[in-house]
Amino acid sequence: MKIRTSLIALCVSFVMAGGVQAADRIAFGTTALKSVHYTYAAAAAKAINEKSADKVDITVISTGGAVDNLNRIGQGQINMGLGTYATIYQAYKGLGKFEGKAMPKLRGLWLHSPALQAWVVREDSGVKTVNDLNGKQFIPGQRGSATEQLVIQMLEAIDVKPDLYRASLSDATAAVKDNRAIGYAKAGGTAVLDGTTLELMAFTPIRLLSFTDEEVAKVKEKFPFISFQKYKDKEVQDFPAFTSPVQVIGQFALSDSLTDEQVIAILEGVVDNPEPQVAAFPSFGKLDVMQDSVNLISIPLHSGAVKFYRSRGIDVPDRLIPPEMK
Repeated sequence: MKIRTSLIALCVSFVMAGGVQAADRIAFGTTALKSVHYTYAAAAAKAINEKSADKVDITVISTGGAVDNLNRIGQGQINMGLGTYATIYQAYKGLGKFEGKAMPKLRGLWLHSPALQAWVVREDSGVKTVNDLNGKQFIPGQRGSATEQLVIQMLEAIDVKPDLYRASLSDATAAVKDNRAIGYAKAGGTAVLDGTTLELMAFTPIRLLSFTDEEVAKVKEKFPFISFQKYKDKEVQDFPAFTSPVQVIGQFALSDSLTDEQVIAILEGVVDNPEPQVAAFPSFGKLDVMQDSVNLISIPLHSGAVKFYRSRGIDVPDRLIPPEMK
């Protein structure tokens, strides 16, 4: 009897000491359900949960995108989020709509897409240039999203004034289909259009607007964190060559919303289990996720990410080392 009692006590002590522990639950704020980036986020969560099931349990939450995620992480509603690094950088520095509301604890994790930001218009709208958007009903992006914020900033920089139509992603697609708006801006993948735009193409012919060199210069003079890319003929579907903004899209946390151990477990899943991510988001397979993240992320990394990348032989530049590691 004494032996049995001792064994029970030993088992209880073992559990209490952490011998049997549930995985840490992590809330991951993403974007709209119909977005290709939600598809990626769900696949990334699957990859992480498969690889690091004993350490973390990722729950994907559909949200309004980067700005919504920044608000939610600041309020402690999520542990990590998805967003455009141009927007995350502004929040980190307290620029633009974040003036006076800087978030210096923001930290980078990894990126999954240097994404084409397509400026899409109906071909029958007669709009052929960005300047032609003046006075036309144009949707700058999903309401509350990073795309919406960046598009409005770019329009202001080049002094183009559409009649802005604010809408959710599903409402935006419907508005363009029935000609209540002549077009919208939407981030896709690496030289790939978003699923909503591909759906729209099946309904009505569309045109992708191109930025002139002068327009690019004006935007970059005022917003140096916005990047552009020139695409060759037919590099994107069957469209002629054009120049468009590129959104570096990836994941972020706060310095204290995830522990180093949680971040390392998350990145192990992302890096060591790419198959679910590539299956859902093929352009992920074109990335060197660790090196590209170090090259393109514009805010300090989470200390756990620094430790992980260094452990895999990646040279982490000083600009990405967070204050808590100095």
